[in-house]
Amino acid sequence: MKKIIFGLTILAAMLAFPALVYARPHRIGDMGFHGGISESRHLPRTLETILLEQGNNNRRGRGRNNTFEMAYNELVFFAGEPMLFVGTKEITLDAAPSPDGESGTYRVEHNVEAIDLDTGEFSLERNMEWDVQYRRVGTQIIYTYVLDNDRWSEMITTPVGEFELIPELSSFVISIIRDETPGICFYRGDISARLVFDNIDDEDGDEDDEDGGFFGQTVVEKTGHFFGFATAWSATETHRTTVTITNSHLGALQYQIRPSVTVNKDLQFVHNEPTVITFQGNYREMHRSVAGLRYDILIKPQFMWDVPDYGTHSMERFNVFEQLPAPDLSFISGHPAEDDIHRLFAMQILQGDPRFFVPNQAITRGQFLTALARTIKLPVEEVTPPTARRGQQPVALTLFADVDSNRPEFRYIQAVQRAGIAFGRADGKFYFDYPISRQEAIAVTVRALGLTNLGANPTVVSPFIDSDDIAYWAIRDVNAAHILDIIAPDEHGNLHPRRAMSKAEAAAMLNHLLDYMRNGIVSHYSEQIVNITR
Repeated sequence: MKKIIFGLTILAAMLAFPALVYARPHRIGDMGFHGGISESRHLPRTLETILLEQGNNNRRGRGRNNTFEMAYNELVFFAGEPMLFVGTKEITLDAAPSPDGESGTYRVEHNVEAIDLDTGEFSLERNMEWDVQYRRVGTQIIYTYVLDNDRWSEMITTPVGEFELIPELSSFVISIIRDETPGICFYRGDISARLVFDNIDDEDGDEDDEDGGFFGQTVVEKTGHFFGFATAWSATETHRTTVTITNSHLGALQYQIRPSVTVNKDLQFVHNEPTVITFQGNYREMHRSVAGLRYDILIKPQFMWDVPDYGTHSMERFNVFEQLPAPDLSFISGHPAEDDIHRLFAMQILQGDPRFFVPNQAITRGQFLTALARTIKLPVEEVTPPTARRGQQPVALTLFADVDSNRPEFRYIQAVQRAGIAFGRADGKFYFDYPISRQEAIAVTVRALGLTNLGANPTVVSPFIDSDDIAYWAIRDVNAAHILDIIAPDEHGNLHPRRAMSKAEAAAMLNHLLDYMRNGIVSHYSEQIVNITR
């Protein structure tokens, strides 16, 4: 009976925390909405994270325009056969959704400048400005892009003439829903557009020019949707858009285009050369990007019969490196979690003097949640205690009566509390220095990803022999963690859910979490959504 009561108090305390949206820097639409591909978003480096935590990064300022420039490729079908334009895409944000605001508006500007790859004689220029309206519903944010037609221009030059957008006859509608968890942001959106272009022929205005020029208007209709996710360690976005082009030259041309981009970071140990040197090697964190697209022509004019029905294009890959030191952990050589511990110290998820790290010692609740916050790169803020008005009590910094704001780990506990994944007990205390049980650690890890529902099937057969020892409030999280390969039975098939988690076990589980955030979730999207040969 005591075990049941303990489980109920823990569950009640966990559910007492609302599912807050803890906004992390994130951009939607890096590829644009015209079927092009870009080198995609930047993933935070270890050094950037450390500087942000220390308050030494000048990029923290709010209220300033943030402009991001990236390589950009787009296929244009106005001349019949697809033309590849290469150049740059620039995105400017004047703000972002407020972490605390229920609704609001900010402005985003997209600028594209590109030339055709084959000759460099033709060009694509585009400028679009949107007022982005948003509102929050629980953990979700709904975005509506309202285009400013007075600030929308587009000019495309091709071998068959120039095409200039008529903004007052055109429309472009985008609607996006985004679901944020502390560790992962998932989103999807829909696109509907009708673009009307003036066909501008050569200077002599001859409709029968030998170059195939023509007069009139070109109408481009687009309908499609896109999916994506973003973590601090990986991100993927893919679009599926059906495009119909109608004019006097083509008649009607219809195709589907599927652009996709994936970025992720990986960690490798690199042996040093020469061997006679002060250190044997170090870790290298590599930021990789893969962007590609496929098009399938569904309807084409008769003169295009010799044009292939489908094609693919990939952007050149690029890698960005960051060097990380390898800690001296020779005293734990041969320990089953040696590699996990090495990696977490290199990435500054585990901090302090490695010589005092005792792998088989129980990890405390405060230590584990601090490491979890660093693993998912949960934003932390400087501790600034609010001042109380005369005659009033100071506002509490946390909901926990026993968490001292002077402790260095306080910022992390405050962050996980704000994110809705910290948990105390029925007496309102956090018990910072008490060991955390394995099932408690598993539960907060899965809830940090927002993926508890993966283990919701009540008929699932548990892989753990001692599954009856799992508290009912943790069963779904344990099942989800096993599905995600974050945990596995020990050599005897047990989980030992109520046993205190050791520091080595915590390091191994957090490293498995990193593997999922780097590669596992990318594989899921690649298999289920992205149909691009990588």
